[in-house]
Amino acid sequence: MLQLPPDPFSVLITRPAGRADSLLDGLEQLSIPHAYQPLITTQQVSVKAREQQLLLEADLVIFVSIAAVTCLETQCNLTRLQPPLFAVGRTTAAALQRATGRLVTAPDDQRSEGLLALPQLQDVAGKHIVIVRGNAGRELIKQGLVARGAKVSYVQSYKRVPLPLDGQRLSDQWRQQQIQCIVVTSNEILSLLFQSLPDAAHDWLRQRFWVVVSPRMQETASSFGIPLPQIMQADSAHDQALLDAICQLRRKFHERTESGAGN
Repeated sequence: MLQLPPDPFSVLITRPAGRADSLLDGLEQLSIPHAYQPLITTQQVSVKAREQQLLLEADLVIFVSIAAVTCLETQCNLTRLQPPLFAVGRTTAAALQRATGRLVTAPDDQRSEGLLALPQLQDVAGKHIVIVRGNAGRELIKQGLVARGAKVSYVQSYKRVPLPLDGQRLSDQWRQQQIQCIVVTSNEILSLLFQSLPDAAHDWLRQRFWVVVSPRMQETASSFGIPLPQIMQADSAHDQALLDAICQLRRKFHERTESGAGN
């Protein structure tokens, strides 16, 4: 029986623990070699009774991430939320819809800019809007809504904590595993990769293929010196969208390899 050589296209998944299982299963089913290394962990932050009351009394509530939903859901009965609900991305919207049993509005452009462009968020003067988020992030949504006359409050349901990593060991390990493609689902993870690995490994990082999940992430990747042809923007952060992007880059990699071998 003919033994096929191992696939030289290996993928690094960097999603936080508990958020990567389906994606890893998908890679396994497609027989795509892969490695898994989370760079951050999410820790729940206690939501005070006063903040829970803010959520109930708000005119609108916006959730910026899945973690914002899951870490609030463990502390509050989200089915009690009566205000209109919004999410920055479709994945977050799906999680919020499951938790509340209600319709959730999310933009096609899964960024803060896309959310602010929604027709429902144009005439918000005098309205009290609550944004559920982590311990850091862009201020663009709040700034945009305040500029339109809204009162905006934050409820922090979680915090992101970088994991302690040995950058040199990881760099050596990923080279040995012949990682060709790196999947990142936030700018924080993308930045941590460059911060964690030694400077001598940055050129290696720039030569990999990258899967990102928003135009803003594509801009950030480019600012780190990654050539645009090496960056693939997935349609969303959904597992299937990430798998589709990985498969496209895999084909591109093999076409390039075969073309080089034929010269």
